[in-house]
Amino acid sequence: MAHASLITDEIRSWIGHETPPWTIEATRLDIRRFAVATDDLNPLYLDETYAQHSVHGSLIAPPLFYMAPLTDPVPETELRPDGLPYEGKFPIPPTPLPRLMDGGTEIEFFVPIRVGDTLIGRCKITDIYQKDGRTGPLIFVVRETRFTNQHGELVLVEKGASILR
Repeated sequence: MAHASLITDEIRSWIGHETPPWTIEATRLDIRRFAVATDDLNPLYLDETYAQHSVHGSLIAPPLFYMAPLTDPVPETELRPDGLPYEGKFPIPPTPLPRLMDGGTEIEFFVPIRVGDTLIGRCKITDIYQKDGRTGPLIFVVRETRFTNQHGELVLVEKGASILR
């Protein structure tokens, strides 16, 4: 059974919405913490001498390091009913569907993240559409997030979707 569209003109107007830029500092300590926390003990992330003699010439971060600081810690009382913060780096339009789920992510990497880099991220909503799920309507919010470094080099592009149900 097809459900009536829940995507209003106001929700549709979010297509093209882009967040203000945010920055992530890639410090030696934060890279080390991330590598240890994810049990990725590659010497490219931890051993300066090893990394200097590698093709990279210096310490680099694990590829998914950029994900660690995407949301600022907030008290539990400031979380949505689904346990996520109201404000994050990924814009979500107000919809009548309150629960948010991850709809998958594709990442393309261009240059490594190095100790001392400042990453600049911007996220843009590229599409919003509705599908019928087993338990009712689902709204998909598709986004593209681009990260550059302080030299203007494209570091990575992340394409993903959030699903509201």
